[in-house]
Amino acid sequence: MNKHKLYFIWITALGLALGSCSKSFVDKTPAGALPTNEALNTPQLLSTALNGLYAELRNVDQFGRDFPILGDLMADNIWLQARNSGRYVVQWEYNTPVADGVVQGMWQESYNGILEANQIIDAPDTGAAAATVKAQAYALRALLYFKLVNIYGGPYTFDSTGLGVPLVLHYNVNALPARSTVAQVYAQIVSDLNKAMASAPQYVSSVFISHYAIEGLLARVYMYMGDYADAYAAATDVIQGGPFTLVTPQALTAFWNNPGVQTGGVEVMFEIDCDAVNNNGTDDLGAFYEHGYQDVFCDSALASLYSPTDARGQLLVYGYTAAFVPAILVNKYPNSLNTDKDNLKVIRLAEVYLIAAECANRMNDDADARQWLNALMAQRDPAFAGYPDSGPTLLSDIITERRKELAFEGDRFYDLQRLGQDVNRLHDDGDDVTGDALNIPFGYFARLMPIPQQEILRNPNIASQQNPGY
Repeated sequence: MNKHKLYFIWITALGLALGSCSKSFVDKTPAGALPTNEALNTPQLLSTALNGLYAELRNVDQFGRDFPILGDLMADNIWLQARNSGRYVVQWEYNTPVADGVVQGMWQESYNGILEANQIIDAPDTGAAAATVKAQAYALRALLYFKLVNIYGGPYTFDSTGLGVPLVLHYNVNALPARSTVAQVYAQIVSDLNKAMASAPQYVSSVFISHYAIEGLLARVYMYMGDYADAYAAATDVIQGGPFTLVTPQALTAFWNNPGVQTGGVEVMFEIDCDAVNNNGTDDLGAFYEHGYQDVFCDSALASLYSPTDARGQLLVYGYTAAFVPAILVNKYPNSLNTDKDNLKVIRLAEVYLIAAECANRMNDDADARQWLNALMAQRDPAFAGYPDSGPTLLSDIITERRKELAFEGDRFYDLQRLGQDVNRLHDDGDDVTGDALNIPFGYFARLMPIPQQEILRNPNIASQQNPGY
């Protein structure tokens, strides 16, 4: 393929990504080495391709590290110590160049995953078994587009007509798509998730995306769109109809300490599998928090939000940086030094409770909002009597609990985006890279990642669509 072909749909990407498997994935036939009409023409080969798609999400450029790290680092939840491994410095300082490797990697690997999903969706097999596989591909394609549109595009609730990312729904080596609008990308995400739900498998384990996990993602998407009625309907259906239960405060630490696949429906609805063979080694997400590189630490302002009786506070450890400066370590990923690494959480039931609470509040139903919020709080801080507030004060309570509950899972920055709030780093935690005291107002150009320079150079239809300021 010549240099003018679209970078992210190189056919070689399919073979590269389909070769890896997870602990539940035992068939390692190299389906990606065959033409599409041969490689994916049986349920068995479709399943092999799906295994590769699941494995793609584990890449360090996606959920394996970049997605969750940047969602906290570009906000106010964590800080980057000065004696670091050289990663994420420009993002921390809001000084990301267009040729940055993180920017390129997230874009390229996400479109590799979208390519794999497209190959599965367009495969000729139309039987019942194939429909179940394709449902998961639709869901994972939607998940990747949701991440991309929030990284490279602005929040839907403020400008849905702004530029999002290119929509590539079928393999075409000659395609040079321009960026679709944020609204168009979200419409595709909603369409994909609804198609996925129609044929999705029921829950078997945490590492396969199932019907109610997909509906939970749909609730998240609707909330980001400001469609609070549909978000509330989806969230409450998951809570009331799904097989999932909240983890208790007594079991919270053990929950995060357990790297194994979950089959009991406790808390985690969908996570990405990392095991003794299939993992990111020393580049594991946990290595950036407590073990290994230990580059980032919990912000003291966030730590102060946890009461002494809040079980979530047990996930913080008071220690030191590499320069022996006192710091608060994050113990949400404690297995980075072990053979079996921590699985990567994509959606948990706690988030769905918080979605239900926020959407009820926004629809002026504070009684239900308090019900969902306080039901979660009873499983996090049993000594807390519950929130009595209403209106904007209750909404502020919910957003604070989102920050506390979803910290270190990559959520905070995108909450600030959809809420139109500034990033305020007010605390000097000591041994940090310049950037700790930055105030980044909402709308500042660098809150969107630049379109990668290689993409700008290769695709004439996107060349004039770089994000402003770059």
